[in-house]
Amino acid sequence: MSQAQHRAEQAQRLLNDPLLQEARRAVVQALQTEVLSLPLGERERREAAVAMLKGAEQFFRVFELVIDGYTLERAELTNEAQIQARHHAIEERMRNG
Repeated sequence: MSQAQHRAEQAQRLLNDPLLQEARRAVVQALQTEVLSLPLGERERREAAVAMLKGAEQFFRVFELVIDGYTLERAELTNEAQIQARHHAIEERMRNG
């Protein structure tokens, strides 16, 4: 198994890990609760909480994109391996044919 394949599988396990999913929900929910609970008069605190919420959401989107990149790389490697296997099979038939 190549390092890229290993990293793709590892990334997928991370994304599907229940602990990570729970942490993501907890962070986003806590920040949403903070935003909604602050009075309108506390503008600076509200803006800071909204910025943290947007930052957390952006972090998780980027994290997913990185993992999707590894997943795509794994698919490309698998496709390349299948093409090579077909090529070798054709060469073998031509030699034996």
